[in-house]
Amino acid sequence: MKQSMSIRRGRPAAASSGFTLLELVIVVCIVSVLAIVLLDRLRVYQRMAEKTAVEQMVGTLQSALNLRFASLITQDRLKDTPILADQNPIDWLVKKPANYAGEFFGTPDDVTAGQWYFDLKDRELVYLVSNRGEVEREKKETPHLRFKTELVKGNEDFPGKGGSIAGKTVEGVVVTQIVPYGWE
Repeated sequence: MKQSMSIRRGRPAAASSGFTLLELVIVVCIVSVLAIVLLDRLRVYQRMAEKTAVEQMVGTLQSALNLRFASLITQDRLKDTPILADQNPIDWLVKKPANYAGEFFGTPDDVTAGQWYFDLKDRELVYLVSNRGEVEREKKETPHLRFKTELVKGNEDFPGKGGSIAGKTVEGVVVTQIVPYGWE
């Protein structure tokens, strides 16, 4: 006689079908650390993007200035180049940038970080940095990048050329940053 043996196959316990509280806490900690690292890197990339945008704007202004200077040379009006040093460089552009606030006499109160303005008093183009470093955040001040148009003069005067200013030839005009700024 054969006895039939029935084997019961049980199901695994219900507790093993989900996450334990410890596993959930570990996952939350890992995600939090990754979020902090991501946000820190994002701040660095924002500063790099702002630095690139400022450098691109200064490069565009330098190109516009070179075109103005070349125009004066071709019109044999090199003696008019000192006028370029006093003009607002934004006026040389066909279209003003969206973050240009305008011309002000001195430092305006209503210009926000991330905007350009022209200081009529000092004849300087100013940019207010929006992605400040830790030092500026602690001081609660917005750093100002200041740029000025300057004439590049040679050593000697060439008689008859009409391009001399104070006994020196004008070799070019440049947009220079007055006070260096560390982007970190």
